[in-house]
Amino acid sequence: MIPLTEVGLFSHLMAVIAYLGLAVAALSRQRATFNLMLAGAALITAAWAAAFVYAYLVDPDATAWLSRLQTIKLGSWIGLLLYALRPEWLGGHGNARSSFWVGGVLGFMMTMQLVIDLSGATEGMFLGTGGTVGSFFLVTRIAVAVTGVVLSHNFYINSLPADRSGFRLLAIGLAALFLYDLNFYTLAFLLPPGSTDLYNIRGAVNALLVILLVFATRDSLVKGARVSRSVAFQTVAFSGVGFYLIAMSLLAYLLRLVGGNWGTLLQVTFLFGTILLGVVVLASERFRARLRVAIARNFYRYQYDYRTEWLRFIATISAPGDANTLPVRAVQALARVLDARGGWLLVPDDDRLQPMANWEMAHIEPEPIAIDSPLVAWLQDQDRALDLDRVRSGEVPGSPAVPGWLLDDRRLWLVVPAVNRDTLAGVVLVGRSMAPRILNWEDEELLKTLGRQVGSYIAESSGQAALEEARRFEEFNRRFAFILHDIKNLVSQLSLLARNAERHADNPEFRADMVETLKVSVGKMNALLAWLSQRSRGGDGDDAPLSLAALLRQLAKSRGPAWPALSLHLPQDDDALMLIGNAGRLEQMLAHLLQNAIDASAAGAPIRIDAARSGTELIVSIADRGHGMSARFIRQELFQPFQSTKAGGFGIGAYEAREIARAHGGRLDVASREGEGTTFTICLPAAGHGPAMAELERGEA
Repeated sequence: MIPLTEVGLFSHLMAVIAYLGLAVAALSRQRATFNLMLAGAALITAAWAAAFVYAYLVDPDATAWLSRLQTIKLGSWIGLLLYALRPEWLGGHGNARSSFWVGGVLGFMMTMQLVIDLSGATEGMFLGTGGTVGSFFLVTRIAVAVTGVVLSHNFYINSLPADRSGFRLLAIGLAALFLYDLNFYTLAFLLPPGSTDLYNIRGAVNALLVILLVFATRDSLVKGARVSRSVAFQTVAFSGVGFYLIAMSLLAYLLRLVGGNWGTLLQVTFLFGTILLGVVVLASERFRARLRVAIARNFYRYQYDYRTEWLRFIATISAPGDANTLPVRAVQALARVLDARGGWLLVPDDDRLQPMANWEMAHIEPEPIAIDSPLVAWLQDQDRALDLDRVRSGEVPGSPAVPGWLLDDRRLWLVVPAVNRDTLAGVVLVGRSMAPRILNWEDEELLKTLGRQVGSYIAESSGQAALEEARRFEEFNRRFAFILHDIKNLVSQLSLLARNAERHADNPEFRADMVETLKVSVGKMNALLAWLSQRSRGGDGDDAPLSLAALLRQLAKSRGPAWPALSLHLPQDDDALMLIGNAGRLEQMLAHLLQNAIDASAAGAPIRIDAARSGTELIVSIADRGHGMSARFIRQELFQPFQSTKAGGFGIGAYEAREIARAHGGRLDVASREGEGTTFTICLPAAGHGPAMAELERGEA
């Protein structure tokens, strides 16, 4: 055995005092079962440390009892952890059997250690002379230490948030106790002889942990401890990794024994290969899926953690992406619940269910399914998933006639109806699961619920697409109405020109102006058609620097022959009237307002256009002496589209003019008195001060 030292005496004497104090603290609390078990574990640990003191001071032959008491000590702490982690699901028969086997294996391992120890077969195990039995004993010690670390991790993870601060200290203390033993026994197994320093200082290390373990004397720390599915998965995975490494280390040790001169080479090669194999297995999605299914079947009454599944489903559905990717996310969310390899979504289109989107199944090309087929009727009537494997084997009573291509392609496993308000919104073809499974009532209920959720999302997506299409048509129709209004203005202008032509046809200057007006009108019609095409594609032309004075001169020149009483007043410097905007849209706005003035005025009545600059704004006013408008009409009707007081009017000229002014960062004001006339005033930002220029500057930057 490892020699005992004075340092060991002092450290284990500290452990005796510390754990006796811990036992007293636990017993002084409320006599709950947990505190009684904690006191028992503390007393056993104190007895273990006292045996070390006794062996050093009184009888060196008592050293053999240190290993036996160590077995009992570890068993008491593991028993405490198992009690603290007792799950609520022990009521199920299958789960109870699983728990029985887990506890039975641990109990058998502890009992086997005691039997081996009492037989004296562990002599020399720390010195590397214990033979095969001694090496096996060390391996079991390592396995118990791994189990203790995993249970301590479990103990911390599934605590309630309100108790997390106390659990942290308790779990750290218990994990440290087992980690120290794991390190000590691993080194003794792989690099004999065992460390004398680690062996003798163990008492002091255990004594220090009492500072953390004393928090376990409060009953509130262990209330509400539950084993979640993620914790169970981590626990089983970590335990499997630990025991896998132990088994591989043991086999590597045997290879070294039988390998002779090649033993070390075989040992290193084997360990590297087995660790690489373990990493590959752990990284396998199929392995993780099989492990999750096995844990759910053997440890839980219900197969699914519905809260986790629902949150994952919603997170997948609501992941960033546009409406076009929503069907793909819906298929992904449904398939991931079953650990499926992928899936296809089919949606109604005329008289067939047509493939719409897929997730991880582009290599499969499903065929359309007729809406009036027996399969669709069965899905809509039963509202539950159809297991294609059971249909293939004839195990579904009253199963519908399934298309041959569905039955022939064994990569497809389920047909899940996506129902929305008792109407079939689509069908999800689910690929085969990575973990073999047979649908039970729980699977069917969950798939029914998720199918309805997918159906609601599909219906909502289809509704949004229909609304977007209707919005585009509405926008097109609105712009078309504006086009008709502009054409009406051009017709009115040409009508005036035709009437004046009867009186001034012999005037060469009038004929020249008339030809120019006709050219301008044709150009405007072509521009209107081009503008309508731009709006149908979502564009509206480009903004550019332009002269408002030039626009007004062109407008006055085109309307002058038809309305001789039109006058234009501009500042001497045209540069003062520069702005950033769309020339066609601004000309359209001014033409609307001028035509309104013409329509409201008696023949030959004067119409005046003024333009000036005021600070950072350009001011344009169009004044007439027509019949005017009431304040109520201006407030309630003037800017309401499709309301007009003129016969044959569209009622959208003033509305569109205001919208154009706003689009350029300006405004449109109106002042009018009935019987006296109306003045429209447009205020636009000068060049370098409007939103259009700011956009240009940001683009250049």
